[in-house]
Amino acid sequence: MHAPLIPQALRLAGWLLWPLLALALWHLWRRRGRSGLGWLLLGALLVLAWAWFVEPQRIVLRQTTLHGTGLRADVALVSDLHLGAYKDTAFLRRLVARLDALPVDAVLVAGDLTYAPSDRDQAGLQALLAPLGGIRHPVYAVLGNHDQQHPGPDIDRPLRAALAALGVQVIEGRRVPMRGGWMLAGLGDRWAGKDDPRFLPVPAPLPTLVLAHNPDSASRLSPAQARLLLAGHTHGGQLRIPWLYRRVLPSAYGFDRGEQWLTTPRGRVRVFTTTGTGETGLPLRLFDPPAIDLLHLRP
Repeated sequence: MHAPLIPQALRLAGWLLWPLLALALWHLWRRRGRSGLGWLLLGALLVLAWAWFVEPQRIVLRQTTLHGTGLRADVALVSDLHLGAYKDTAFLRRLVARLDALPVDAVLVAGDLTYAPSDRDQAGLQALLAPLGGIRHPVYAVLGNHDQQHPGPDIDRPLRAALAALGVQVIEGRRVPMRGGWMLAGLGDRWAGKDDPRFLPVPAPLPTLVLAHNPDSASRLSPAQARLLLAGHTHGGQLRIPWLYRRVLPSAYGFDRGEQWLTTPRGRVRVFTTTGTGETGLPLRLFDPPAIDLLHLRP
């Protein structure tokens, strides 16, 4: 089965940048550098080349200390791997090497592991995600909208089977006791209608960290259920052009990246959103490189 035509065509279209760059340089040479339009075109093409070929391949580490969580732990949060049309196993291998080098208690994956993968059965997905099986830390995950037919196709079952074979625990709809006396819980994807938090006790008997894909799932929580919600989904805008990127953030509550609070009828819920490591729509990132968020959670 082949990847959808549009992502495949967009990936190939990037190579047209190089003849356009050559044309802009030739124009400047002919005009002896006196062409304002030529310099503008060259600058725009260089920015586009950076966003297409360089920034999506970077991996940055962001460290944040969050006090008042009621627990003491260090976790690595990643999301939106989007392996398939634009990102491949080689990129995931580099990401895993960075995660392995971190002194953390767990690696948390906040959904959207795939984006239009060419092989959608368990064997193909397991091969695509194989580096996850080599992480020396415990790995916990939830699925996202691109994994569950929003947009499709739905690869929920084979993806869960592939992750289980790799030792990745999918924790949607359940709580997992963690060393140090706290709980980790998982919510399913909001767009798929799987983020019902009623399995979480009110009040929580132990400090509880909730992993979800969509930060808007915070609207269904109370602070008595969760000390902190960790999520992805927004990509931080992916093309973080001032003012413009906020108009395309896929959040009904204005979630962007980093720490934010949402006031709900049940109280104020604390949320931390990571920008993810992959791309959808366009294979571009600008001012928003793929990131690992290393979170130091403190009482």
